[in-house]
Amino acid sequence: HHRDRIARAGGSVVFVAHDTPQRVGAGLLRGIDLPWPVLVDLDRVAYRAWGLRRASFRTVWLDPGVWARYGRLLLGGQRLRRLGRDTRQLGGDFVVDPKGVVTWARPQHADDRPPVGVLLTELERAARH
Repeated sequence: HHRDRIARAGGSVVFVAHDTPQRVGAGLLRGIDLPWPVLVDLDRVAYRAWGLRRASFRTVWLDPGVWARYGRLLLGGQRLRRLGRDTRQLGGDFVVDPKGVVTWARPQHADDRPPVGVLLTELERAARH
């Protein structure tokens, strides 16, 4: 439902995954109508180039907050998606302006992605400059 706002800002979205296309389609994107490209980076070249790290086992699997979020999702009727091949690989969110300059960056530290509204605001700001 944010597609129009992204388009008005002249933006686009690109997702990068480190699993095979088959795994991404069967797990992460199952049942999702995604209008943007998904790039596969099996060797994680882009992850390293953007400074995206791997979390510790403790951060991913022993954090009570992570289990509480999963519990809330399940109680709310959500089904968990199939796990990827490396559950410790962290992602990130970046906004790049029309000149190719990164104007906003937030590497992930745990299960802490920014709200979509923050990304949209930063995209609109980058489009104005």
